[in-house]
Amino acid sequence: MNKKTPRRIGARRAAARPPQAAPASPADTQMPNLGECLRAIRFKRRLSLADVSAATGIARSTLSRVETNQLSLTYDKLVKLSRGLQIDLAELLSSRIDGNPQPTLTRRTFAPPGSGKVLHVGTSTYRYLCTELSAKRMTPMVAEVHAHSVAETNGLLAHQGEEYTYVLEGTVELLTEFYEPLRLETGASVYFDSTMRHTYVAVGPGPAKILCICSVDDATLQHALAEPATPPAPKPAAARAEGRARPART
Repeated sequence: MNKKTPRRIGARRAAARPPQAAPASPADTQMPNLGECLRAIRFKRRLSLADVSAATGIARSTLSRVETNQLSLTYDKLVKLSRGLQIDLAELLSSRIDGNPQPTLTRRTFAPPGSGKVLHVGTSTYRYLCTELSAKRMTPMVAEVHAHSVAETNGLLAHQGEEYTYVLEGTVELLTEFYEPLRLETGASVYFDSTMRHTYVAVGPGPAKILCICSVDDATLQHALAEPATPPAPKPAAARAEGRARPART
């Protein structure tokens, strides 16, 4: 009896021992992480959380918690996020954030003469090309610059990404917030960071025509161009009066 007792105790201990967890498979360790994928897409497009919030209608605080893995999103919010960023759900949830090349795309679109979507910015006209192709990484447009001063434009505007401009006809000046005006004759071109506020004005009696290519999606760019620059708000009359009134010295 005494010899069998340790065996029974050992058997009970073995039965009570919890089963060992199976080692994670390679597929488990490569599951996409929404926060990391969203952050990678945002950094790649140089978008702030406020930009993504404005494009998707999802609160900035919610997006921040998603990126830090404190919150997940319901399906309807995932759809809003993918539509706002103009990407497929598959790309949004892709685990390819380690620099691996994306598969080759075979998309193509054609813009016949006179086609495109027209947007008026001040006195100038921007014609967006190849608009039927969604989720483009570049936005090409041809602009007719009629403005001859900043007062005839929407002011110095900024948008995400970078911008390349080639002068097709006439002469323009590129006005920016950090540089002296740059005069561009026909055939000249410029490439710059478009997060710097900027605008174009024509030089000479007539208008000028330019080709612009911006590394940002159509919707974000159109929103930035169509919204007038907001000048500094004047101080209220009470504040101005208070500023003029000085306490008498005693």
